[in-house]
Amino acid sequence: MERFGISPQQASADLKAYLSQAGDTVRFNASTKRYEPTAAFTPSLITPSVEHYVAWAGEVGYAVEIVPRPHRTADPEVLRGLATAIHQQRSVQIRYCSLTHPQGTLRRISPHSLVFNGYRYHVRAYCHQREDFRDFVLGRIITAADIGGPSLDKSRDEAWNTLIIARIGPHPGLTPAQRKVIETDFDMRHGEALVRMRQALLLYFLDQFNLDGYETKRSAEIQQIVLLNSEIRHLAKPD
Repeated sequence: MERFGISPQQASADLKAYLSQAGDTVRFNASTKRYEPTAAFTPSLITPSVEHYVAWAGEVGYAVEIVPRPHRTADPEVLRGLATAIHQQRSVQIRYCSLTHPQGTLRRISPHSLVFNGYRYHVRAYCHQREDFRDFVLGRIITAADIGGPSLDKSRDEAWNTLIIARIGPHPGLTPAQRKVIETDFDMRHGEALVRMRQALLLYFLDQFNLDGYETKRSAEIQQIVLLNSEIRHLAKPD
């Protein structure tokens, strides 16, 4: 009741609904006056994973710490303009700063998705100047003004709609015992793990794990994993 801010009647109804699904895998402990899982218990509403647990534990104040990263800023007004354009399928004119043009240049873009690559946020959009779908870092967009033009549907974004699989495995320089450690850590099966993603996100995945084609030349203990299907590397398009 306290956690979700609900009434006793609603709490009772929720427990009853859950117990009807859990069946005999949950029992009531009269001494502690709480429901407890039995040995046969399996979650029926969630998929057990460390990501889900950490998200929940952090939300309710349990002992969870996340390594801090430098703050990447984004103007709320810019974000609002881009989000509106995405939902209303409209084009916007942005002033975008880059290392090549630090003062910023005007671009007309048709955004269709926001992306977090693990380090920064960017917007995936069709650039009418370059006539191609590209990624624009949110923190480098100074202004975003609606120009009312129709957007270009994301069904035209081939790299976004193409799903690929990256196969990763332990570094070949590791000992059999070390390979076993990496296989367990990365939940590998038969010496490899399959990571499914959009082609447009492949570059960020490769960068994050230093899978640049030179991983076998690095120390096995430091690199730890390698890309097994290296033929997909050319599909990563830098912006």
